[in-house]
Amino acid sequence: MNGVFVSNAYLRDPKFSEPAQMFSTAAERLGISLRCVTNADLVFAVGAVTEVDEMLGKDDFVIFWDKDVRLARNLQICGYPVFNSPRCIEICDDKAMTHIALADRLIPSIETLVCPMCFGEYPDLDFLDEAADRLGFPMVVKDCYGSFGMQVRMARDLRSLKKLFEGPYVPRILQRYIECSSSDIRLEVVGNEVVASVLRHGPPGDFRSNCTIGGRMIPYVPTREERDLAIAAAGAVGADFCGVDIIRTREGPKVCEVNSNAHIKNLYECTGRDVSYDILDHIKKLVW
Repeated sequence: MNGVFVSNAYLRDPKFSEPAQMFSTAAERLGISLRCVTNADLVFAVGAVTEVDEMLGKDDFVIFWDKDVRLARNLQICGYPVFNSPRCIEICDDKAMTHIALADRLIPSIETLVCPMCFGEYPDLDFLDEAADRLGFPMVVKDCYGSFGMQVRMARDLRSLKKLFEGPYVPRILQRYIECSSSDIRLEVVGNEVVASVLRHGPPGDFRSNCTIGGRMIPYVPTREERDLAIAAAGAVGADFCGVDIIRTREGPKVCEVNSNAHIKNLYECTGRDVSYDILDHIKKLVW
């Protein structure tokens, strides 16, 4: 069985090379031949089947650990089974589309408003007055595209909210703030099973729980309701594997985000579970 692992050539931080190393080790131990390449190695004409076959040699599958969805789709139309699918990557990469997909399946998630699309700069910000009346303050403002909590902000009043929208248009969502002690649950779903989970706490004074910005995590045993919710969320976005972030509210657990290629090294260091084995085993069952 032969496969290819695709990552992004332009993300130079060491943490972005860790998944490739983990998958390479797991593949070798599972008897799978896995080559690691980058999106920069796969520059070929759209739909050029012969050209990409010469590059990849008709491999059995592609693990696409990146957000270069156009390349993922091009590989797919050239006949390669891509995991996760390009459509899944596209939905998870866009936070607005993630919550729309969850709503389509009636999956509990945070109340979310999608900001209107604009070209250039907003000529007026009247829609923010309506958002403030509906969601109140503090309010969470998220860029639709971003990772590791870096494009997530909190507006504490209308003035600070409008300040965030000065300048060129950026696709964003607005969410009701839910007091949850700066913590959430990350559940890793592979197939229809939760294979690992952790409780994440944000750094002191920060409402975000991402470990990259200084948060910490501890092993966590999810409830049946939390497991079922994570599996349902994975199904809603069409993920073969993903990290589902859930917050606990007075109304029960709600989905915060779904990550099509969640960072797995932190998860391994915390729980001892290397989910690259689970993912490869899942793919093997699907393609063989």
